[in-house]
Amino acid sequence: MNRDLVVGENYLLHSCLDFSATYMAVSTLEYDLEKNSSFASSQTVHALHRVILKKVHSHQRQSYFLYRKAAKTLRFLASAGENQDLASESLESLKHIVANSDGPSHRAAAEALGSLPLKIRAPSLNEESTTKVSSITWDELCGKTGLNEACHMKCMGRSLVFSLSSDLVFVIKLSRSNSDNAALNREALWMTYLQTVKHEFPIRFDIPTPYKFEETYLFRLTDFPDKLKNSVNNRMDSGIGFTVHPDYFVYPNPLPDEENIDRNNFMEVMKRNAYLLGRLASMGIVHTAPAPLFHNRLQRRRRCDGGYYEWPRGGRLDRWLMSCRYPNLGKSGIRDFEHLEAISGASSRYYRFVGNHLISIILIGASYFRNHDPERTGFNKKGFPVDARNLFCPDLMQELIEDSFNSYYEGFTGRKTGDRLPVDFDNFVSRLIDEFGVDRYMEEIFRVADQQEMSNVEFNEFLLERGFNRSTIERLPRGLEDITILTGPHLGGFNQRISLPELIHFAETAASYCICDRYIFDQRLY
Repeated sequence: MNRDLVVGENYLLHSCLDFSATYMAVSTLEYDLEKNSSFASSQTVHALHRVILKKVHSHQRQSYFLYRKAAKTLRFLASAGENQDLASESLESLKHIVANSDGPSHRAAAEALGSLPLKIRAPSLNEESTTKVSSITWDELCGKTGLNEACHMKCMGRSLVFSLSSDLVFVIKLSRSNSDNAALNREALWMTYLQTVKHEFPIRFDIPTPYKFEETYLFRLTDFPDKLKNSVNNRMDSGIGFTVHPDYFVYPNPLPDEENIDRNNFMEVMKRNAYLLGRLASMGIVHTAPAPLFHNRLQRRRRCDGGYYEWPRGGRLDRWLMSCRYPNLGKSGIRDFEHLEAISGASSRYYRFVGNHLISIILIGASYFRNHDPERTGFNKKGFPVDARNLFCPDLMQELIEDSFNSYYEGFTGRKTGDRLPVDFDNFVSRLIDEFGVDRYMEEIFRVADQQEMSNVEFNEFLLERGFNRSTIERLPRGLEDITILTGPHLGGFNQRISLPELIHFAETAASYCICDRYIFDQRLY
């Protein structure tokens, strides 16, 4: 077998002109090494590295699958063999490819690094039953929390926020459905757990304190003062209650009429939240929605992926600016713990979630600039895309990306970054501003299949919310033809690729470097 291995390596090093023969040679090499990795050598690493980086077959439509197989074999040598020197060499080979390539070869190498198994053990929440909801009176709630009718109340989404003092609010977060009960119960459990490990966070992170009522977090008020009830727009059913600092409801990207965040505070909040996202992920606690990202919101009901954005596939990003309206990163730290998920380090999902975190940070940063003039959105009166690029500061955008990545990296790996991330930041920031600052992609297609899943009332309300008037809606019978609606800005045309592939390239690079370096520290390969 060793002789066959050498023959295969020599072919990959000196020939590999035929695509099918090259694919078979890599497959045979992978098969032989999985049977006995001790036969691998530096020549093996060089041969696989050459296949990916030289891109002899980059013109082939299936080239990604060849590069992926070669990269997976390098990843196998890095994680399954007993030779630490060869493991380090394999990792450096993959990192070199990520730093010096693009397209399918870059994607394959980044995904291979992103799939390295990490020594992360996720906590167990030991979730309690969510079927029980305690019924309590307003007086009982006040007695337990210090609340009273004189406390100023405001509605923020589905949360009722009562001011207890200048630095403390009591929040009732209302459930929208039975499935929401499970999510809210989980959120309260995460609050309780994180209170026990708050010493793990060396920077500000205001963790809410949940209340229990008769041994359950979920409760339902049997009565509610009329003068408060008249101010509530949501259905008053079950919910959870917690206290937290008022900064929990201060966002880093406010609109002009909201609490102002100056440049220095903006940078501090973003870098701190980047660190916290990375630190939580390093503990096996992953926030799945720093900003809710979708490929297609309209088709959520009938898509098996729920329409959620899977950035490695490089598809269009739906309504990016709206996704950042209420991010789950606040002045107090990470928010909305219902989106926390326990994930152990052997999971390949880490690569996608780390990329999600870094993409979300960039999107929220871009929305900070756009929100300085929120009226400049969509098409102008002549039908041309609004150009809001002058709202952006390129230097601040670059500083945000680099500093936030460094903070995330430190939180995730436990070490400060060494070398600068191999990204052409001048070009990257220029492309970001070109795409985030000009609303070229506004259209969305309301498919017949999605219309048919709605009632007439839902159909009418859906179109009213998107700017249609009633007379126009009456001329649009439900379920007969596709309807074009303007819901953007999006990143890319409907059912097309993302218009900003540089963002995907950045996510591949940054996520793979975070996971690779965490693996190196875990395995003491430095």
